[in-house]
Amino acid sequence: MPTVSTLLPELSGRNLTVDIALKQPSILRARIAQLADSQLLAPQFYHPLGGPVQGGAILYNVLKASDLYTTDVEKRAPGAEYKVVEGVDPETQMATVNDWGGKFPVTAEQIKRNVVSYLDQQTTQLANTITRKLDAAAMAAVEAAIDSANTVTGHSWESLVFVGALDSITASGDRPTADFSAAQLASDLQELGVKHDLLVLHPNQAHRLRTAYGDQLQAMLDSAGLSLFVNPRVTAGAGYVQEKGGVGTVGFEEPLTVQAWEEKGTRSWVVQGFAVPAFAVERPYAMKKITGLAG
Repeated sequence: MPTVSTLLPELSGRNLTVDIALKQPSILRARIAQLADSQLLAPQFYHPLGGPVQGGAILYNVLKASDLYTTDVEKRAPGAEYKVVEGVDPETQMATVNDWGGKFPVTAEQIKRNVVSYLDQQTTQLANTITRKLDAAAMAAVEAAIDSANTVTGHSWESLVFVGALDSITASGDRPTADFSAAQLASDLQELGVKHDLLVLHPNQAHRLRTAYGDQLQAMLDSAGLSLFVNPRVTAGAGYVQEKGGVGTVGFEEPLTVQAWEEKGTRSWVVQGFAVPAFAVERPYAMKKITGLAG
């Protein structure tokens, strides 16, 4: 049985028309959300705020290892008081919202002739554009929060060799698994309880892994306790290992919204889609950026 398109559900025994879709923009919103969900990079780094953003920004604390401890305690002598300890106030930052969106027209002729292909094409393009913008903003916030404490220098993945003469095989200490282990070691030494479960790569680096490991790639990832997500919006030549969704928080002043209205002067309708997110990276230590993967 063929799959019914979101834009073409059954309605009273007939297919949905362009006219009805425009008068029920929630249908278009569902279409855009469906297209964007599988592509979005943001959920790999961020978890939802749980409510709307108030006041145009998210106030958040950037935690570091030192923020989890007070000044040192001392050994107490009998009859003496304990030392007064002082906590450390985490650094407070503000993530402001940004409003991104776009719109496209649908003419009266396209509505009358029920040109569903045009509406589907324009909706797909708008979904792709919004997705790309949200991902770029999500990665910009991540990159701005990365420091030397959360960066690991890796090895080049350009010429990995696992089969052949012994003198040509890539040494274990120069393999991707060594880079993943070094990243986990860096997190373990920070003593913040971070266990990496996700590897995020640019398509170039994902290609290197697939080429080198072949049908053993999944086994390697499983042994490292990692799942793989690939997106062209991440930095080429680097990789990110992290707690999935644990690096920061994404909140929306306005979630994905789709509106449609009639422009009688031009005998057309306008479809508009937008989202107003803010990205707060309050746990940069939940991720390690591995650099030097390209030769």
